[in-house]
Amino acid sequence: MMMRKLPWLTALFIASLAGSVQAGDDGLQQAVSELGSLNGVALACKQNALAARMREIMVDTVPKERSVGEQFEQATNASFLAFGSTGQPCPDGKALAEQVDRARDKLRQQAGKAS
Repeated sequence: MMMRKLPWLTALFIASLAGSVQAGDDGLQQAVSELGSLNGVALACKQNALAARMREIMVDTVPKERSVGEQFEQATNASFLAFGSTGQPCPDGKALAEQVDRARDKLRQQAGKAS
């Protein structure tokens, strides 16, 4: 009787782990998108040093997976196009750099990296 329960408990345990990984992935996806959105603004405002810094943050922080890179690029493109079409003034470099620092900290937390 115990042998029959073991596979069921194992399956239940694995399913609970998969759910927690998915929840963590959602946080990572949101953090990647946030950094990508800031990257789009930096590019639209010709803040090339900040854009390069965000690429470095991505390379140093997130898993090297195609889906993560694509998500960053999609968020960057959407933000770049949206910023250009609204005609908003560019934020000053210091304010944008502070937003990047906050987004970096969130990304590091979601990726399980120490700050």
